[in-house]
Amino acid sequence: MILSIRRGAILATVVATLALLLSTVPSAAAAPANTTWLCNPSMKDDPCDLPNDTTDLGTGVTTPATTVPDADKKVDCFYVYPTVTDQPSFIADKRAVPAVTSIARFQAARFNSQCRMFAPVYRQMTLWGLSPAVAASWVGNRDLPNIGYGDVLRAWREYLRKDNRGRGVIFIGHSQGTMMLRKLIREQVDPDPALRKRVVGAFLMGGNVMTAPGRTTGGDFRNIPTCTREGQPGCVMAYSTEKIGLPSLFGNSALDVLSAPMNLPTGPRYQVACTDPMKISGDRRPVGATTPSKPYAMGVIALLMKYTTFPENLPSTSSTWTTGRGRATLKCTDTLGFHRLHATMVRPQQVNELPLFDTHLLDMNLGVDLLVKIAREQIAAYTA
Repeated sequence: MILSIRRGAILATVVATLALLLSTVPSAAAAPANTTWLCNPSMKDDPCDLPNDTTDLGTGVTTPATTVPDADKKVDCFYVYPTVTDQPSFIADKRAVPAVTSIARFQAARFNSQCRMFAPVYRQMTLWGLSPAVAASWVGNRDLPNIGYGDVLRAWREYLRKDNRGRGVIFIGHSQGTMMLRKLIREQVDPDPALRKRVVGAFLMGGNVMTAPGRTTGGDFRNIPTCTREGQPGCVMAYSTEKIGLPSLFGNSALDVLSAPMNLPTGPRYQVACTDPMKISGDRRPVGATTPSKPYAMGVIALLMKYTTFPENLPSTSSTWTTGRGRATLKCTDTLGFHRLHATMVRPQQVNELPLFDTHLLDMNLGVDLLVKIAREQIAAYTA
């Protein structure tokens, strides 16, 4: 009896504290009516529009840039960036701060040769807002993620109204960006046959995309499957990378705490998707991590990146992009119930895992050109 009363008192305290904290959070309706674009073909200074010249430190080869005018790009990409904002609040301002423009260069810009790139700025949960959002979801409050999702949904609708004109779309997201896109595709695209026909592909990394066990659908999406073969259009690539195989926040649906704040499928009745980019690309050669040579903007994410490669820095050359000297093979594995993409280093390069986050910061960049190849083949199949 006493224990029950104490539990009730603790729960009441948690609810009251969260209610007080969340009362200071701006409502979704408080956002400006128009979308603030991070990347858009009409922008002059677009962080997603980088030359693709690359120096590979593993081979010593420098590949010159190839230019593809937007008019020649047959499809569009819709990118939602991960958690990068470290301002001292639960919710980020709706501004393209340096950390946001940096991550667009790191993740989205490599795809720019394949598609016109659209990416909204959204009021994401900051690095300090994620834990409160998870705790709030335990008592049924989803105010924090709903603010950012409202911005993403508004941007998607504006893009459809003003820019899409029936073109095919590739979705690209990572971490919190993947969470936003899981919800957007689940609620707005997957149930709509007309919009579903426009899906060229989706790259939803580091965000616990769910399926029914042993199936390609039946979790987040009823109709849009995960990819199973080379050249398959209209499917989802999804995985989280790891090197050591320790338990983490990614890969195990029974231990997933990230989906609940977005009111997404989660729990032991589902399976976290892992699609093998080497298999789907048809390229089994070991891969390196390819990143922009320009340093990431200073902040918490930059420090975490330094830790990931410590005692070295991210590789840099005079080219716009640099591929590190290390090489890894990639394969989906199920270790202790964690379904993730395992990286086996076959040529050494220092990669340190973050506790509970694996090699999360390299999900997109390790083997990114495999993903670009998959996108290119999806576009070819879609437009054939």
